Amino acid sequence: MTRLVLALVPALATSASAADTGFRDTAAPFLTAHCVKCHGPDKPAGGVRLDDLPADPAKDVERWAAVRDQVRDGLMPPAKEPKPDAAQARAVVAWVSGATGAKAARLPNSGNLIPHELLFGKPAAAGDAPAPRVWRLSPDAYVGFASQVFRGKLNGLVQPFTLIPERGIKDFAGLYAIDEPSTEILVRNAEAMVEAQTTAKNDGVREFVTLVNTAEPTRVQLEAAVQLQFKMAIGRAATADEAARFARLYEKCAGTGDRPGAVKTMLQAVLLKTDAVYRSELGGKADGTGRRMLAPAELVTAVSLALGDKRDAGLAAAAAKGELATREQVAAHVGRLLDSPREADRVRVFRFFREYFEYDNATDVFKDKPKTFIHEPRQLVADTDRLVRHVLAADRDVFRELLTTPVSFVNYTTKENKQTRKQDPARAVVPNPNNNKGQAGVESVYGLEEWPAVQPAALPANTRLGVLMQPSWLAAWSTNFDNDPVRRGRWVRERLLGGTVPDLPIGVAAQVPDDPHRTFRDRLTVTRDAACWKCHQRMDDLGLPFEQFDHYGRFRTAEPVLDPEATAKNVDKKGKPLGPVHRDAKLDTTGTVADSGDPKLDGPVTDPRDLVRRIAASDRARQVFVRHAFRYFLGRNETLADAKALQDADRAYTESGGSFKAVVMALLTSDSFLYRSGM
Repeated sequence: MTRLVLALVPALATSASAADTGFRDTAAPFLTAHCVKCHGPDKPAGGVRLDDLPADPAKDVERWAAVRDQVRDGLMPPAKEPKPDAAQARAVVAWVSGATGAKAARLPNSGNLIPHELLFGKPAAAGDAPAPRVWRLSPDAYVGFASQVFRGKLNGLVQPFTLIPERGIKDFAGLYAIDEPSTEILVRNAEAMVEAQTTAKNDGVREFVTLVNTAEPTRVQLEAAVQLQFKMAIGRAATADEAARFARLYEKCAGTGDRPGAVKTMLQAVLLKTDAVYRSELGGKADGTGRRMLAPAELVTAVSLALGDKRDAGLAAAAAKGELATREQVAAHVGRLLDSPREADRVRVFRFFREYFEYDNATDVFKDKPKTFIHEPRQLVADTDRLVRHVLAADRDVFRELLTTPVSFVNYTTKENKQTRKQDPARAVVPNPNNNKGQAGVESVYGLEEWPAVQPAALPANTRLGVLMQPSWLAAWSTNFDNDPVRRGRWVRERLLGGTVPDLPIGVAAQVPDDPHRTFRDRLTVTRDAACWKCHQRMDDLGLPFEQFDHYGRFRTAEPVLDPEATAKNVDKKGKPLGPVHRDAKLDTTGTVADSGDPKLDGPVTDPRDLVRRIAASDRARQVFVRHAFRYFLGRNETLADAKALQDADRAYTESGGSFKAVVMALLTSDSFLYRSGM
């Protein structure tokens, strides 16, 4: 068999590296039996060759990762070919993951690669449990960790972690590791936190303050301090071996004569444990099927950080009592946190919508200050934040409401009424009464002449609906000086229709002609070139209806373009040009939904309102929305094994009348969230 493999895949046998053994015994036989027949040197299917893969996956991570994901997700071999043995397929997936350092093959926003019909086309049974994983804390979760270790002000604390500058969802398991610069910051932060903990003033930890001032701490005192630090930093009790090991660290350091410093070193070491800065999801005791439900301590962290930024005390208490061992017990705590009056307990629910819509990027798009009205992107984002919270508070038909609601908060804030001591609505951004140069207020961007005292306010009829026509979203998906129908269309294709669009190839200059006398739609016809249209046909006609608005997000019925003839004649008596003259060009807001996967969706649309109403009523679009929620709350892209979890979440949404809480509950009590494989 080995000789046959090497004959069929010669390039794979040339390496003498340590990867050879795993390749020879695991991957090569699989490739020969199931892959190279179609993906060999002669007319490889899809233009993908697998016969020349290097034996060391680290030398061609992209192709090996694609093999891993296709096998893992059951997409390859195709249905017409013999199905591989499940154990053999798992072994290949595990070997590739290990050989590539378990690097994620795809970023969060490279999802939608599993055909939608395979996930929702027919009722799904429970699939294989996902692999165990270790997940680095997010920047927000690290701040939450620090606040639980020490509740006072930590001067000098530096954020050690960052997230990738990606579109949409950013906090994915498997994307991040702690490098040397992060480690240096973690060490300095641990020193700062322990210094604060052991200071008698203000918010020091009494037991630690006593310990550093004790001339000869006993082993009992040392281990008690370790246990307290474990509880605050890791959320569990230290084992007897762990407590003894940290006490011995103190004794070793105390040999220099600096006993207070030795106490601090011991406490700092706990803060630097892997458990403190990583989330372990390995699973506890295996059940009869080989699956492992997350251990109670793991569930405390997993549920807490799925919904908020710090470990929840109620979950920790339940775990300590042995009351976090069943799906029903987990569900009770998820429901408690979702219904909590404190948004901090469930703040990540709101953040999902920021990462999904990305309207908060409006603050990153620089625009010239307009002369006739006030453009204040921070306020536009705040208005949309409030609208999202308003829809979530009602928790009814959330997806449709977010896309089609005819109301909005407009230039809104609250100020305390000194008489009633209550927060009254107020105009957030007020033009300077002495030097506003005739600028209209922020409310004019919404199409209103006056600030509405009653909010959310009904917007002018037949102008805008929902988040995709909020000025914040329109500005976020624009350029410095113009609209961006291509990126808007890509957003609709990926986030609402569940399609994929490749990134712009390296070396390709995407430039719309700078012809100010033509409408943007007319100038965008450059993408109809054969080399471009393959991808642009999936975006342009979905984004062009939003030409109904200018790049500041204002509704319009015509597009101003340069009038060359009038400009040429616009001169003074000496023939000196007086500046450009514009004319209003007819505005075309039509578009097309094509290749959506849902025949009811496909067809021409007249304007952006027609587009979003049609999509909001689509079962497919709702299911795609659930897929994105899955990625956010579970920190990974979905696989075929997650079909049941996705279907259950979608069913929970429809049966509850469109409750997003029901979606979150279903996801956080699914097998995909609760279980790990025994690999």
